[in-house]
Amino acid sequence: MSKLIEAVRGGRTDDVVTIVNGMTAAERRGELPALKALRKEFRDAWVTPQLQAASPALLVAGVAGQSGAAAVASWLTASGWERMWVAEKRFIPMLEERPAEWLTELAHRIAERLRQSPYLRPMVAGLFTAGGTGQALNSGHSNKDNPWLLALARLTAEGTLDRATMVDGCLGRLLRGGTAVDQRVFHRLLLDLDLSAEEHAGRVADWLALAADALQPVAVHVQSVLAELALTGSLPTHDLADMTRAVLTRPEKNLVRAQLKLLDKVVTRDTATADALLPAASHALTHEDTEAQERALKLIERHGTHLTDALSREEILTSAAPIAPGLRTRVVEALGTGAEEALQAAGEDTLPPVPSPVALASPPASVAETAEETGALLASHGILPVADFERTLDGLVRWAHEDRAALLEALEPVAATRWWSRTCRRPLPDDSVPSAFAPSHVRFTPRLALDLVLAGLHQRITPRTAKAVLDGGGAHAGCLPDGPFRARFWEIAHRLLTDPQPFLLSTPSWDNGLLEPGELTDRLKTYQRLGAHVGACDFAQALLRVRTTDRAAAEAAAERAALLGTPEGRRLADWLRTGGLTGTVLHRAVTDRTTPVVRSGEITALHMFPLAFRELGSPALGSHHRCWCAATAAVQQTHWPALLPEHPELIALRLIQHVLPCARYPEKDPDVCSVLPLLAQSPGASGPATSLVVAGGLGVQRQEDRIAAVDALLLLAAQKKLDPGALATDLGALMLIGIVAPSRLAESLGTAASAGAYRTVWTVLRDALPPLLSKDLSPAESRGLGELLTVAAECAERTGAQGVIPGLDPIAARRGSSRLVSQARRLRAALAGT
Repeated sequence: MSKLIEAVRGGRTDDVVTIVNGMTAAERRGELPALKALRKEFRDAWVTPQLQAASPALLVAGVAGQSGAAAVASWLTASGWERMWVAEKRFIPMLEERPAEWLTELAHRIAERLRQSPYLRPMVAGLFTAGGTGQALNSGHSNKDNPWLLALARLTAEGTLDRATMVDGCLGRLLRGGTAVDQRVFHRLLLDLDLSAEEHAGRVADWLALAADALQPVAVHVQSVLAELALTGSLPTHDLADMTRAVLTRPEKNLVRAQLKLLDKVVTRDTATADALLPAASHALTHEDTEAQERALKLIERHGTHLTDALSREEILTSAAPIAPGLRTRVVEALGTGAEEALQAAGEDTLPPVPSPVALASPPASVAETAEETGALLASHGILPVADFERTLDGLVRWAHEDRAALLEALEPVAATRWWSRTCRRPLPDDSVPSAFAPSHVRFTPRLALDLVLAGLHQRITPRTAKAVLDGGGAHAGCLPDGPFRARFWEIAHRLLTDPQPFLLSTPSWDNGLLEPGELTDRLKTYQRLGAHVGACDFAQALLRVRTTDRAAAEAAAERAALLGTPEGRRLADWLRTGGLTGTVLHRAVTDRTTPVVRSGEITALHMFPLAFRELGSPALGSHHRCWCAATAAVQQTHWPALLPEHPELIALRLIQHVLPCARYPEKDPDVCSVLPLLAQSPGASGPATSLVVAGGLGVQRQEDRIAAVDALLLLAAQKKLDPGALATDLGALMLIGIVAPSRLAESLGTAASAGAYRTVWTVLRDALPPLLSKDLSPAESRGLGELLTVAAECAERTGAQGVIPGLDPIAARRGSSRLVSQARRLRAALAGT
């Protein structure tokens, strides 16, 4: 074996270069047979790390041994080379030593081989899906004269590449978005492909999508394409209207103005298009470009008489609601009689519908269905819906009582995947069970609760351990209502080990956690007939869920429950007659530092409940101080409203100390506000705790959490459960002490307003702003206040609000044109009706 072949086999590329540099041309050619044999050997072998290392060395040796351009081209373009980029650094300097004519011939031969390659089309198609290709194609070239793009366009024009694939690939990459370089490169390629009018017309949906979101240079081109189609009659009017709405949301003045100019041409040519196009144009009435506003207004004035559809007029009036009174007057005059009354109606809130409660489906009808649903819940990610969770839990309890052996057999595939069953079949050590399922450092999520129930069912826990934990209050972590949540499942696990229940008393009737009083009475009657023992925690949870606000149903159920003659029947009757926890009152207070807090007193109705539930009645304080309790997982908290469906205030009180700190510590509790919309939908009344926790949620740092708080705000408003004055007081106080930043609040309230709650948001801001405006704020403290005034001004303009905001005039009278000053002037003008 020669030194060269030995170096190639060893993958020593640098040694290969040294060896061939010391050889004559004849000596290099003499090695070619061995090199070709080695290449065949490599092609026939499995790809291994040794082969990957040797492949670049073989490639370099072969290039050095060839003399003709055709031979080198054949060697380079052969298939099967591994890690070719490693070899490039070595053989390119060798090629650069050859004459220019030889290099030109090599380039042409390589290009011709690539042109004829069966892999050319799939390789080029990969350019549109692989990341970073735009940057690679752009490297070292100007965008207009990029040789790569010109070559691709030429190959497409001659039919070597499929034209439809190339065009769709460019559009797909532009629609996908990405870096500015990517967008420019694929846009340039699209221009080089020189699409025909038919190709433009066949891809209208793609152009419309790009008009809304593409980079400005791309959007300008797209606008010209769609404009040409519109002016030649190839673009349907409804598509032009959709395009207009998309373009008018963009900030680029040139695009907006050009779009309005296009609409003027189209409507002038065909007045029948006014009903579709003028409402779309009216969206420019609120654009930040005042010239665009004026052009839209003139367009409506010029063509308003051509409107025939009442819905079109209504959309224009809705768009005109937030603009200055003088401009609104011109819109009214352009639209004619009746517009003024409709414009006033446009200022009313349009709030989202409140989801109706959904009744729980019947329990799983078989052990197979129970096992399947249990496995699905354990394997899923994110939050487990209360309805699915409670229904499956009840199924496990029912079938464990009905046919335990069959249920265990059906659950074998599920149990095999769980951590508590993978070590051995004996029970877990008693001293490890509490630390596995219940300590403060473990978040007791619904999935962990199912694991606990399954571990009890499979006798992986001893009855003694379950009883000890249950007697200790469920090993609660001290963060209520985590304690009742845990205790309920420890009791279920203990009963599965000792005395399986026929079913759960506490399974709710509805997905919001409510349990109908008549249904609970029927369950107690069945327990009495079967001689079943009532679990203390199960019954306690049932009492907290039973509906008491429907007094007629409660009284009827109470009479039936009393006739049972059992202790639980008498307790249920008393609970229903007295209204359960009805009358529990929470109070809003202010500390010495003007920090809002909410307090609850002793709830004596819970004194007879099990230990874990009893602590719900202890005096509690909700404030901005951080709670270091582990029981703050969103997947757990979203089940809390269903524990006390008629008393969301008791849940909100305990959420305050988790939500408010997230305005300062963004990583403390991700998704901490995901529970707020569920809390807002609770059938019980809201109060000061709900107000404070929503106020804090509107100002937390994570955008996803702020959106959840906005949803809660809208749901409360839609149910007329929102107290705008209380929310304004809480927001003003939280801003003053620096917990809620005005900029984040502006984003949240702006989102709520744009969802249709302009009047609600204005009512809140009207009372929340004065304490902040009247205070002598430092530059840091006033940061974001301009954005908040922007939202207030928009709401005031849209709703036609008038009056005086204390503290606003001194800011509006300042010199300069900062956002704070300019928006203060805007708000003052709106409130003055000018």
